[in-house]
Amino acid sequence: MNYYYDILVNLEEEFYEFYEWEKNDPIIAIKKTPLFKVSHNVIVDFLTYDITLDEELTINLLEKTICKNKEKINALLISDTKTSLFLEINDNGKVIFKSKLLVEDENNINEIVNALRETNLKYQVGKKVLKNNVLRQTIKEQKLILMELNGLKKNKDVDKCNYLYFELFHKIDDDYEQEINDMINFLDKGDVKMIHHLAHLIGITYEERL
Repeated sequence: MNYYYDILVNLEEEFYEFYEWEKNDPIIAIKKTPLFKVSHNVIVDFLTYDITLDEELTINLLEKTICKNKEKINALLISDTKTSLFLEINDNGKVIFKSKLLVEDENNINEIVNALRETNLKYQVGKKVLKNNVLRQTIKEQKLILMELNGLKKNKDVDKCNYLYFELFHKIDDDYEQEINDMINFLDKGDVKMIHHLAHLIGITYEERL
């Protein structure tokens, strides 16, 4: 069995690209983990579906991955020479966490597997995983705006509602509740640039109070 050494992985419940990692995420330093070269189709399957590894493969992987704190977990690295994934599995072989890697680590792994023989991993494909294509920061901003709009509605803050509405639509509606509904509906359209702008404006209004 081939191994790779010294990588950082993010075992957050949501699967994030490396550039969306945050300091409070459960980022784990891995000292040693099994490494397999696989086909591109395998990478696609692991990114797209719930996966359970074959029983024999699972047994061979149990506690083969060692974290820097010396804890042992069930995990593996796979790469098709272009994309690398770290996968943690439970004792039954079901993938419970997936992680992308930092750019330097991924480049090193992809280069190394060029010299390896491709492994025919045996696994079962389950349900399709619903992937959220909205950036993590945008989701946080959407939640912030929604909380703010609900607060404005509850407190009947017409002036602030008019201010945000005008910044967003360049007009004023006489019915402030309709303004709030329009802004909530706007959030669902996912205009990233304007969502960021609106979240920024809300932040400024609180800074001005200090």
